Parts: sequence; C-alpha cells; structure tokens
Amino acid sequence: MGVAHNDFRMSARHVLSLAEAEELIALMRAAEKPILVHCEGGADRSGLISAIYVSEVAHEGEHAAESQLSLFYGHIAIPYFAAYAMDESWERLKPIFGFKNS
Repeated sequence: MGVAHNDFRMSARHVLSLAEAEELIALMRAAEKPILVHCEGGADRSGLISAIYVSEVAHEGEHAAESQLSLFYGHIAIPYFAAYAMDESWERLKPIFGFKNS
C-alpha cells in the first residue's frame, strides 16, 4: 500500500537521551511525509515525539512544539508520576534546541 513502518523504541518512564533524540530526529527527517506517530496511550511518548518533530523538523517554534505535551492531547504533567519522564526529556532537550528552560 506504499506505507513505510518505522519503529523507535522508548519508554514513557525513562528520560530520552540526547543520542536517542538525535536518532529520532534523523529518522523523522528521512521518513516519508506525512508521518503518523503512535504509542500505546497516544499522549505521552507520542506527545514528546510530536514536540521534537514540530521543533526540529517542522521548525514551528517553542510554543507550537511545547503544546504537543499538553492536556489538550491527553498528556498530564505530574512530577514523579508515570510518564513525567517525557516532560523531563523535553526540558533537558530545550536548551539543545535553542529554547530557554522555564
């Protein structure tokens, strides 16, 4: 059907490393567009991946990227709770992407 499938393994409970983020960015840049991103819950890992895509591939800026990790898309940011590692990952990557930490 002309659809490519790419797996990128990650856990909602573990912070994404810089090396993993770079690998993910390279994968998304090389992938045919449009890209469908999905994880089991569809909010946490998908939200982080979408934030990275919006920032580093689509170049839509910090606000647009950060909004991908929001309640609007089902992501709940509660420190020390389940998928908070996605928020920690984003905060650690922001300076590398040229954004200030909040």
